Amino acid sequence: MESNQMKRQCTAFRLPAILTGALFAGTLIPMWLLGGCAIGKPVPEAALYAIEPTPPASSLPRKPQTLTMGRVRVAPVYTGKSLVFRVDDVRYASDFYNAFIAEPDDMLASRIAAWLDRAGPFKSVAQPGNRQGSSYVLDAVVNELYGDFRAGRAPEAVITIQFRLMDLTGISPSPILERTIGRRVRLPEQSPEALIHGYGEALGEILAELAIALADAL
Repeated sequence: MESNQMKRQCTAFRLPAILTGALFAGTLIPMWLLGGCAIGKPVPEAALYAIEPTPPASSLPRKPQTLTMGRVRVAPVYTGKSLVFRVDDVRYASDFYNAFIAEPDDMLASRIAAWLDRAGPFKSVAQPGNRQGSSYVLDAVVNELYGDFRAGRAPEAVITIQFRLMDLTGISPSPILERTIGRRVRLPEQSPEALIHGYGEALGEILAELAIALADAL
């Protein structure tokens, strides 16, 4: 019974090992991606991480309008808590043992709202679900969220987000800004910790560019 349970637990980590196993020849593969399970050994618990965007360097002049953070959707390949890594041009690996502390859509929505509330240009920014009285709502689609660990190149944290600002003050909601912003941040090493720090830097840069675009659109 114990052996069968161990096999079921190990299956969750088998994907990264399969994807990277064929790449050993001439390829540097991070050992933490290949840790896997060994029968008879306890299964390690997942390390949990949160993306913390770099704080705004300055704040924009406040305008009287208010904003509610709307829905954040994450592209299907990056949904779920497991960190995702690109291992070659066509293959990706998800790592069960290094994961986000919350679903990425909920975590990013909360982080984006808090960052914009601190940086401006809106009078205030409400967290998702609290749209009452807001002048605008900001929706987002995360098109890319992965660590680029392909051989022969420096590792990078990759985030691309498509934003849409909707005006709620008219008879019906209408879009007044659509902007796709992406960043690739070079990492000092191939590790989950470096990737998470890279995500934070990338998201901070994306939001700094977004805040200026929002101010221009109001």
